[in-house]
Amino acid sequence: MPKTQVQDAVPRKPALLRLWDTFYGFCSRMIDRVNTLIAANQSDPDVTFDTNADWAIAEETPRGARVLVWASAVAIAVMLVWANFAVLDEVTRGEGKVIPSRQVQVLQSLDGGIVSEILVREGQSVKTGDLLLKVDPTRMVSSLRENQSQYLALLAKAARLRALAEGSRFVPPPEVVAKAPEIVEQERALYESRRAELDATLGVARQQSSQRSQELISVKARREQASQSFNLTARELEMTRPLTKSGAVSDVELLRLERDVARYRGERDSASSDIPRLESAVAEANRKIQEIELTFRGAARSELSEANAKLNALSEGSTALQDRVDQTEIRSPVNGTVKQLKVNTVGGVVQPGKDLIEVVPSDDALLLEARVLPRDIAFLSPGQKALVKFTAYDFAVYGGLDATLEHISADTVLDDKGNAFFLVRVRTLSNNIGPKNLPIIPGMVAEVDILTGKKSVLAYLMKPILRAKATAMTER
Repeated sequence: MPKTQVQDAVPRKPALLRLWDTFYGFCSRMIDRVNTLIAANQSDPDVTFDTNADWAIAEETPRGARVLVWASAVAIAVMLVWANFAVLDEVTRGEGKVIPSRQVQVLQSLDGGIVSEILVREGQSVKTGDLLLKVDPTRMVSSLRENQSQYLALLAKAARLRALAEGSRFVPPPEVVAKAPEIVEQERALYESRRAELDATLGVARQQSSQRSQELISVKARREQASQSFNLTARELEMTRPLTKSGAVSDVELLRLERDVARYRGERDSASSDIPRLESAVAEANRKIQEIELTFRGAARSELSEANAKLNALSEGSTALQDRVDQTEIRSPVNGTVKQLKVNTVGGVVQPGKDLIEVVPSDDALLLEARVLPRDIAFLSPGQKALVKFTAYDFAVYGGLDATLEHISADTVLDDKGNAFFLVRVRTLSNNIGPKNLPIIPGMVAEVDILTGKKSVLAYLMKPILRAKATAMTER
């Protein structure tokens, strides 16, 4: 490996150690020199100024001066050690002023109207939610009440239709019972009327079904009776037929039996043919009963669906109307100070969307915008701590406010004189200063010290020397 590379690989000692090595080497050489002189004097007592000037000067120097030299050396060494370990804050300074943490809040009237009450004055401090001004809400309240009446009526109607569709008992909503009992009574009467109408229609259909069932039972019984009579008469005819050949039974009796057999056969066949027709009639009557119930409940469900759709629309409309009523009360959206009242007449007419009041926010924290020179911007980053010193309050008496760096502009900006600088924003942890909680308002000028790091005293002292060493004898 080349020699230069070996030298570069050796780590450099800290400035304090290099300075100490130099100082220690100087002191060691001085001590060795004095020891050499002493040894020479002891070995040769006849040493004089002519033979050894250094020894003669050392002998003539008072002991107190030598002690002072050693004490000074020790003091310098102690100071160097202290300077190496003593740490100072490294800050970047900027000049700035307090700005509102949010923009000035301009309060307006959504629908306009007549001013009924003004509750604040310019310069008054307000808190979030404080009532500042009222607009007459009569028109909005009337519309809201009409909407609520329609909503309650539809709510009761929906409960009635739901009970009819499900075949259950009518249970009115508690909200309607409490606010509109007359609507509940109307819907209850309608429910009873519709139920009675349904029961009457179903009663007729059930009666018809019962009649058809009785007819079917009667026809089945008639067929059974005719079938039995036919069987008996047919046997009697079979038994009588041989007797006519012997003359024991007359032909007239035989004809009568044949006529009875034919009649019973006809009755049996007629009853058998009537049974399918009557069974169809009974099934049709039962289907009609089901159809009546399904039609009734289907109509109730259809009306219920329409009622629910109207309920949803009224609910949305009620929310909008309630919001319009609430908007007649102009309240402060932030903690702050009333900057300007643009309406001063109670009873005056306000146009929709017209500006009424301006409020300057004053939150628990302050926002400051400071200017930092481009040469000082390199070591700044959001989140760094800062100290804000207000020119309106003596820092030695009232102190400053701790803050945090929040924003650094992406590029430099120019002032009226063409000077370039970066804009930074810091947010304080409180909005008052000193033991008496003195107020701070937008526009106050302050000096912002942003902590970028820490450095030892020795580093500060050595910085000019090291800079001079780095640039010495390099000029053209």
